[in-house]
Amino acid sequence: MSLTIFEAAERLFELEPAETYVSRSIATIVAVTGAKGVRLRKDGRDLHADRAGVGDGMTLTLKTAQAQLGTLHLYAADGSGHFSEEAGRHARWVTKLFSQGLAVNPRLGRAKTEVDVKALLDATPLTTRERDVVGRLIAGASTRDIAEETQLTISTVNTYMKRIFAKLGVHSRVELLARVNRTHASMRSAAE
Repeated sequence: MSLTIFEAAERLFELEPAETYVSRSIATIVAVTGAKGVRLRKDGRDLHADRAGVGDGMTLTLKTAQAQLGTLHLYAADGSGHFSEEAGRHARWVTKLFSQGLAVNPRLGRAKTEVDVKALLDATPLTTRERDVVGRLIAGASTRDIAEETQLTISTVNTYMKRIFAKLGVHSRVELLARVNRTHASMRSAAE
């Protein structure tokens, strides 16, 4: 296990940015338990699925005293498909912290899967590079972060953002995120 239980707790208490909390928390849980794969289900759908592990693994319930939030299934890395007793204890403990994090902020429970974001971006009139920039904005990246990750200048990223705003009829990042959330909600309604 590459993280101590205390380091994991510290990471699970970092609730902001809310948009990346679920993916950051899953990475933390994987690091502390040694899991090879993870499946996170909430409201009857997968928020995250990576079934790289083997065997049955373990299923943990995400819950608070007030409500059940979903399930987290961890797949083992070894050939047996089972976790050690210590890894099981750690998994149960970090899952309780993760549940509390999800319960504290309602925005955390509405995290989008990569598939959801891709579907939203494919439905917009944006170029490939513009979709990349929007995807990074949705994930909570700053202009500087996007510039560093894409090897563009900040000025170029700002130019892309102006084009994106014009094409989508929005004037700010907040409006962009609201538009993405509205589109996401209408796509979910149509699918149900």
